[in-house]
Amino acid sequence: MNPPRTHPITAALLLFAALTGTGATAGADDTPAPAPAPVTAAPAIAYTGKIVSSSGTLPEKAAISAECEGATEAIAGRIEADTYHLDLPPAVRCTVVLGATAWEADRQPVFDAATAIPQTMLIYPLPVALPDIARELIEMGAQDRAARQAWAAGQRDAASQKKMVAGDRKRQRRLRQIITTKGWPMMSTVGAAAANEAWLLAQHAPPAQLKHWSVFMRVAANKHEIRLSNLATTLDRVRMIEKRPQIYGTQYSTREDGAIQFYPIEDIARIDQRRLEMGLSTFAHLKTQLAQPAN
Repeated sequence: MNPPRTHPITAALLLFAALTGTGATAGADDTPAPAPAPVTAAPAIAYTGKIVSSSGTLPEKAAISAECEGATEAIAGRIEADTYHLDLPPAVRCTVVLGATAWEADRQPVFDAATAIPQTMLIYPLPVALPDIARELIEMGAQDRAARQAWAAGQRDAASQKKMVAGDRKRQRRLRQIITTKGWPMMSTVGAAAANEAWLLAQHAPPAQLKHWSVFMRVAANKHEIRLSNLATTLDRVRMIEKRPQIYGTQYSTREDGAIQFYPIEDIARIDQRRLEMGLSTFAHLKTQLAQPAN
């Protein structure tokens, strides 16, 4: 008896199944594969903090929102009296933005809402009291940053070093004049951007001068007029210069092989609590970020 003949299309299907390992058989029902289970997003984290005003009175209409990595739209929050409320995704870096018409506030970074401690946000009226000083501080900060970027890019000859040192001295002299005549640059007097530049300039001052200015920074922090993360960095820097263990783990050096080496840290078992209180990320997050190749 002759064997049954296989239809050409059926044979082709059988060959395709054998080659691809699909296990399909000719004539089997074309039942679709089950759809993959939907990915469930992690629940949002309630993120709630306080708002204070440099004038003592909060604006009638203020808005709070968060810009998060990977999101196409900002996350809108709500304000009740002097308290802001946001629902933020975990394990995502966000930036909290507070504002109102003719008012301004510094932007608050949130490295991970699941671990972050909400910071009190200062809002201040515009225009600021010292606009000319503000512009000058921003310009000097840009000069400082450009000089160090050039140094990092490899411009380390004697002439470049001499130019950077001379620029530092000029900027430090002017910053001392501003602090002597106007006091420490507060967010509410020069704006958040200029206040942050003043802090940056101070980091390159002689050790004794930086330690002296750190006292002014503490006073500003008590009024929410400086980023707590900036204060933490300064306090660590002073301790490092004095060869004492740092508190917040902000000071490190880069070895010739590219590895990061932190200066000694006091009571490292509780470093995360101290860092989070100052608006910093966890220590593990910092080390992960530092381990990533520079762009």
